Amino acid sequence: MAAYAAGDESAFARLFASLAPKMYGFFLRSFRDRTVCDELLQTTFLRIHRARASYRRDLAVRPWAFTIAAHVRRDELRRRYRLREDPGEEALAAAAEARALDATPDAEQGAAQRDVADRLRVALDALPESQRAVIHLHRYEGMTFAQIAQVLGTSEVAVRGRAFRAYAQLRKQLADLAEGKGP
Repeated sequence: MAAYAAGDESAFARLFASLAPKMYGFFLRSFRDRTVCDELLQTTFLRIHRARASYRRDLAVRPWAFTIAAHVRRDELRRRYRLREDPGEEALAAAAEARALDATPDAEQGAAQRDVADRLRVALDALPESQRAVIHLHRYEGMTFAQIAQVLGTSEVAVRGRAFRAYAQLRKQLADLAEGKGP
């Protein structure tokens, strides 16, 4: 990023190659629509391009770039939930949780036929979007709760609370796998 900010145009290709797959996964876990994810990824890298002059070398690139991706995600969620201009992560969490309660899948529906990966994917999909984002950034991106709070623009306490609730729900839904009673 420092090279790109300094004017090395070829550095953008390296930056894109290292960050795009992870960001795409971040968007895919939130929206599950590849077309939407492609658009959001393009928007994110356009914003990174526009913000390159303001990049500070003392910042780690991945959290800085994921902060931009989180803002793009928040803008899309705000548009989908028809919320005010800057709802904040808490309002988005409340809207997503309300929507998740309305769309909770039947836990018994085909559980015996799913393999472990499918069961995990279904359990993750059943989480409210705000919890799913925290789990993605924590487990798949290896970010700390402090970094996640910075990326999502919320407090570390709120992030820890979402992670606690999400992991508890996942343990509950997948308890039979931990006990060796798998599908």
